Amino acid sequence: MSDIVLSVEHLSITFYKDKAVLPTIDDVSFTLKRGETLGIVGESGCGKSMTVNGILQMVPEPGKITGGSVKLNGEELVGLSERKLAERRGKEIALIFQEPMTSLNPLMRCGAQIAETILAHDRSVGRKEADARALELIKQVGIPMPEKIFDSIPGELSGGMRQRIVIAMALCNHPSVLICDEPTTALDVTIQAQILRLINEMKRSYNTGVIFITHDMGVIREMADQVMVMYAGQAVEYVDADELFRHPLHPYTQGLIRCIPSFGKDEDELYVIQGSVPMLDNLPKGCLFAPRCPYATDRCRVERPRFLGEKRHRVRCFLYGKEDGDA
Repeated sequence: MSDIVLSVEHLSITFYKDKAVLPTIDDVSFTLKRGETLGIVGESGCGKSMTVNGILQMVPEPGKITGGSVKLNGEELVGLSERKLAERRGKEIALIFQEPMTSLNPLMRCGAQIAETILAHDRSVGRKEADARALELIKQVGIPMPEKIFDSIPGELSGGMRQRIVIAMALCNHPSVLICDEPTTALDVTIQAQILRLINEMKRSYNTGVIFITHDMGVIREMADQVMVMYAGQAVEYVDADELFRHPLHPYTQGLIRCIPSFGKDEDELYVIQGSVPMLDNLPKGCLFAPRCPYATDRCRVERPRFLGEKRHRVRCFLYGKEDGDA
């Protein structure tokens, strides 16, 4: 069995609005192995969640996948029928959102929601067995008084406990890939640390590949094995997490790392990357980061760079080496 559970190659997504053609995700590629966490990081509007929509084949209208391949355990998802995709979602690939109440039925008891997820993907399981497995999962995610929580509705729980219920639902069918889309944004710092620790524990227990989406470089440092930095729909740097923090290459990555608060810094204020992510209908002609980049040259303003470097550390910037495919 291959260690690679998810392979994304040259994924492109385009939105069509009126007569405008708006490229949203441009040529994104990465692989994910069992037991590995890929961190996808960038500001709001950089395409992190839309990349996930492409992986799940759930691009909202008027968007379309216009190129590339998404393989889950070697099976191509692009072009797969909706029925077969529905079988894969929730069983082989699961998703945790940032706000647990968007994932939970507010009128349905928590245990029953987990059990329903099990029953939806395993016809060999009866209701009694599904309930027993749901209760065991509630125990595994560290919720006190699991029998009471099993019979509680989401509104009776705290935000951290609701997120634990969502994690239990996501893992109930032992998925190969778990996608965490800003799962701690709505939680306070103490609960965030608990949820991050729980995701790591569950990843090890189930040998699941994890995609962790965030705008927080501090969380990336704690969670990720590999990192893909995204800007305006493009991957601009792809590298091992340790190498990223030791030797970030792209000016955007360098800026994100400088934004991490640190005790002991003799600074009057936090560092801020000047400017903002461009809108889809107003993308720069050249490098998409050039209007905000302190190192931009005339070439950067008229020509878009491709990925440079080797597989272990690739960067989309003219400052480094030769481009992929160059002699």
